[in-house]
Amino acid sequence: MAPLTEQDILLSLPDLSATQGSTFWVAYSGGLDSQVLLSLLQKIIPTTQLRAVHINHGLSPQADDWQAHCQQYCQRSGISFECKTVVIDKSASSLELQARQARYAVFESLLQADDYLLMAHHQDDHMETVLYRLLRGSGPRGLAGIPAQRKIGKGILLRPLLKVSKEALTDYAKTTGLSWVEDSSNKDTNFDRNLLRQDIIPTLKMRWPQVGKSIQRSAELCFESEQLLQELAKIDAGQVLNTPDNIPESSLAIASLTELNKPRQRNVLRYWFQGLAEGYGIPVPGYEELRRIVDELIPAAEDARPLVAWKNAKVNVQVRRFAGKIVVLKDFPAVFDKRVRAINLEEKLELGGNLGAVILEKLTATSDLVATDGVCIEAGDALEIRFQCDEPEAKPIGRKTRSLKKNYQDYCVPPWLRDRIPLLFINGKLVAVADLFVCHGKGAKKGQKNVKINWQKLDIYCGY
Repeated sequence: MAPLTEQDILLSLPDLSATQGSTFWVAYSGGLDSQVLLSLLQKIIPTTQLRAVHINHGLSPQADDWQAHCQQYCQRSGISFECKTVVIDKSASSLELQARQARYAVFESLLQADDYLLMAHHQDDHMETVLYRLLRGSGPRGLAGIPAQRKIGKGILLRPLLKVSKEALTDYAKTTGLSWVEDSSNKDTNFDRNLLRQDIIPTLKMRWPQVGKSIQRSAELCFESEQLLQELAKIDAGQVLNTPDNIPESSLAIASLTELNKPRQRNVLRYWFQGLAEGYGIPVPGYEELRRIVDELIPAAEDARPLVAWKNAKVNVQVRRFAGKIVVLKDFPAVFDKRVRAINLEEKLELGGNLGAVILEKLTATSDLVATDGVCIEAGDALEIRFQCDEPEAKPIGRKTRSLKKNYQDYCVPPWLRDRIPLLFINGKLVAVADLFVCHGKGAKKGQKNVKINWQKLDIYCGY
């Protein structure tokens, strides 16, 4: 094995002559990997452009010692050093995920346009990630492993050591006399990744010395497969995406989806949800959720009400079908406040339950005022907002008397919203259904005091 030199990472870096205005931030923990990376970068990047950032998570009794090690090395080397302390909730689950999210939030806050963040993930990290995802049943996207380059905030993340083995890093560090810190928690094989790192990968290397390169090649082929699947999904999305209408910002046409076979349905759905995740922060569905959408929701009868739901720590997602379309709702609560509430003119009444607010706005008298513009009220009227109605029927102005359910169908109100429509009652009588319609005989009148309902809905739908 040839000794590791700075030339081994040059091809992974941008043209340095064209990046003289950029800052190269190094994620510097003080461990072997980042210590070697920083040492190599010192030799090829001017110190005026090189900065090390250390994240103190405060999770280890040694955290301050690690910070001191990093700061002292940078001082001796003339490298700009910055330390950021993050707060982790130690009583919560998934400390590792919290720490990762906190780290990356710091990195994104530091990077400006044209800046680079360099991280020290190496070939063994890549192998560990691929094996871990394989054990979890990932597809081509997950088995592509750790990307060598991607966007992060305003800058670009680079991993120049991704094809370098752990052994090569260790040899370099020992040969050059580097010192580094050790995190004892990395040896705890009760954690899945540590078991892979400490037991499984060394065993694989003993039996198959080239296993790192072999897994890397497979990951590259998976990446190519994922690229092809993305291209196919773009083509299919052009056929199944609806233009915006009065339901969501965009939706998928079920009739068009059924013309695709099931693997292509899952592929285009995955592509669509990836876009929604970027735009709306919803979690991407896993294999089981996609299977249920394809096997249960898409073929369901038109009058059925299938529901596929999932969530993460922050967001709840519901996928439903309505009027031949698939729609996605974000944070649509199962329960809400159904209390009868009095409302005054020009008062903003918060409805709760992600339903927004209602305002009764005074209508200005104009010559072209018509009954459907609003509701006529009189002094002393008791105005209330309700969500339930004992009256079996309602007659919108200019339409036939029909049940509320039939009226909702006429006005294309999805079933999941029908018990959450704010109803305006005056003196105990239904006079208007949100901003959908005004009841016959209750409309605005010239020369009288009139109001209109302004329902300020929250955006519960997701779309591009």
